[in-house]
Order: sequence, then structure tokens, then C-alpha cells
Amino acid sequence: MLIATFGPTTAWVGTQVTREGDAFVLEGHGPISAGDIMEYDRQGHLVWVNDGTRAWVGSKAGGSQVSNAAAATATPRTSEARGATTGVGSQPSSRQPTYLKRALLLAIVVLIVTNVVLILTISGAFRGP
Repeated sequence: MLIATFGPTTAWVGTQVTREGDAFVLEGHGPISAGDIMEYDRQGHLVWVNDGTRAWVGSKAGGSQVSNAAAATATPRTSEARGATTGVGSQPSSRQPTYLKRALLLAIVVLIVTNVVLILTISGAFRGP
């Protein structure tokens, strides 16, 4: 049974999420939890068969957390796929906050080192005897 299809905000456009027996299946990747499906929905990547199906999957998720293992397995690994969510009106990828945190941390470290060098230079620590 078709549940949802990935829309144009992702490189997976046209990839289907189906229900087979008691399991949800992500086409080309295998089983996926209801929580993982709802995470893709929160990112704006899914086109649902209907609102009832969306509500039903949401009730199956029951507020469960997204499994990191499933998210890591289901994340596209190509540079094309990573760049596919940068269009107008698209949602940022789930990896973006991690990269932003790392960039911010690096900027803070660089500023601290620069300030220490500046203070030592002003205080004359680098002058010759």
C-alpha cells in the first residue's frame, strides 16, 4: 500500500514509502520506522496519499524519536543529493545544524587564539631582549 512519495525538495523525488504487511518500507532502502517517516514529513519532503494516511502514520509514530541508525542509512551520500535541498522554499537538511555548530565552534576558537596573540603583542611579550 502506498503511503507517501518524496517530493521535489529532495534528490529522492519519486521514491515511495509503502506499507508491506506490518512494516513500512522505503523504496530502495528497506524497512523504515513511522518516526523516521514523520521526520521526513517535518522536513517537508513527503507528498502523502491523503491526510488520513498522514495522521495514521503519525499515530503509529506515537512521538517516538527518530532512530539515528535508520536516519544515517537513509541519508543520501552523493554531493548531488546533499545539494538538492538548497532550493527556494526547501527545508534545511537535518545535518545542517551539526555543520553550523562545528563552524561556530571553529570561529570561536580562532577568535580566542587571535585575542591571545594580540594581547601578548600589545604587552610586549614578542619584543627582543
